[in-house]
Amino acid sequence: MINNFSPSFGSNYNKQSAVTVLIIINIIVFVIINILRDVPWMMYLGLVPSLVLSRLMLWQLVSYLFVHAGLWHLVLNMLMLWMFGTVLEQTWGSRKFLGYYFFTGIGAGICSIVFAHNATYPVVGASGAIFGLLVAFAIMFPESVILLFFIFPMKMRYAAMVLAGINLLGALSNPGSEVAYIAHLGGGMFGYFYFKNQTIRSVLAKLSIADWYETQQRKKEIKKQNDLRNINQRVDEILDKISSQGIESLSKNERKILEQKSKL
Repeated sequence: MINNFSPSFGSNYNKQSAVTVLIIINIIVFVIINILRDVPWMMYLGLVPSLVLSRLMLWQLVSYLFVHAGLWHLVLNMLMLWMFGTVLEQTWGSRKFLGYYFFTGIGAGICSIVFAHNATYPVVGASGAIFGLLVAFAIMFPESVILLFFIFPMKMRYAAMVLAGINLLGALSNPGSEVAYIAHLGGGMFGYFYFKNQTIRSVLAKLSIADWYETQQRKKEIKKQNDLRNINQRVDEILDKISSQGIESLSKNERKILEQKSKL
């Protein structure tokens, strides 16, 4: 990627980020599906428009985002999620990023159902949500330059238009294709609506899954601080013991505490 006008792609990568969690979940699901091949995962977890409507399998609007048809499908989507999602999460924060990600992903699924409600084949992959991320990046950092298809340098505002055009042509010329052109366009369209509608942004700001994630992050941070405080207190006691009785007097557990402190 070329980033003359925008923050570095994937910079300050945080192992605790929402992007990391999403990538890990996608990888785990991919591994499970390929190990347990006898289970019809695609029909259960993929988005099958006819099943969502006839059997109210509404969870598919979310679960399909974590199911991928092949290794390259997974790798390309996760690469795009890492490059664009990391910057957006750093800019917005995890809560807002997660709300937007699922809003565009679910929106992409809804569009697939609307335009192909009788379809019996599954739509899978995070591509709809990824396209939503591309639209967000194009709106927020329009002058940033990327390598389109990893070859052609192009400003983000034009790259998003080119990709949208390719998907539109694909949807019009080959509507029965398994490539979910409508889902891609739907994710981008919902992303555009997000930036144009304050009500949508206000509702998503209260999205429960985002609140849950931030709450978990706060709990982890509080626990980390409490653990550090407790370790520091124990270390002081151990040092006093060493001073009075010598290091040979330390128990196995006390030595372990000193090791933990040195790692911290």
